[in-house]
Amino acid sequence: MKLVDKNSQIPLYTQLADIIKEMISSKELQEGYFLMSERDICKIQNISRMTVNKAIISLVNEGILERRQGKGTFVSYKKQKLTYEKMQGFTEIAENKKLNVKNKILQFKLETANKKVKEYLNLDDDNSLVFQIERIRYIDDEPTILEKIYIPEHMCPTLNKELVENNSIYKLYREKYFHKTQRAKQVINPVILNKSQAKTLNVDLNTLALKIDRVVFTDKNEILEYTSSLFTTDKHQYEIILNED
Repeated sequence: MKLVDKNSQIPLYTQLADIIKEMISSKELQEGYFLMSERDICKIQNISRMTVNKAIISLVNEGILERRQGKGTFVSYKKQKLTYEKMQGFTEIAENKKLNVKNKILQFKLETANKKVKEYLNLDDDNSLVFQIERIRYIDDEPTILEKIYIPEHMCPTLNKELVENNSIYKLYREKYFHKTQRAKQVINPVILNKSQAKTLNVDLNTLALKIDRVVFTDKNEILEYTSSLFTTDKHQYEIILNED
């Protein structure tokens, strides 16, 4: 590790941050590598723990380093960008990037919709039935999305667990049920994962994720789906492109 220059006018924490960036650029530190402890860096650089901590926090905020609870600090993986620019399912978007996508169904059932789901799906009948699907979505064998999907039974009357396991849902919409998806309304919020969610997605407790609530409409302005998804953000970033009609 190159040493900071204490005679320079550049703040020591900035110099240290630049040294670590250079080590990453030169592959001396590679994606996923453990960064030596702050104490060890203090000894090598002969600078204060506060200065080292400030440099590391700045790199964590930039997404260059990541802290894992109880494990230390690591070099972040370069994030794969997944781009939403038309009405496609996640499987199709990921496969366009040559990524291997798998799904694990945690729950599949047909039940009466609760009040919240009825509001999202604009269902008036108190006895309206919806398919409720909960699944984990994997990219290259890494759990990436925890997803809850709600589909009105009358929109996809023969839907079953096997169909969902073996097909893109959007492909089923088009080719089996002949629905043309026209538009979607999405609300995106940052959230902190709880214990159960973090365990399911194999990340540390209190990890930051993106919660995306999405309502999908057909070309007949019927509501086809309401989905609530938790996206991990450690290895992937999500780009949404809005095109003017």
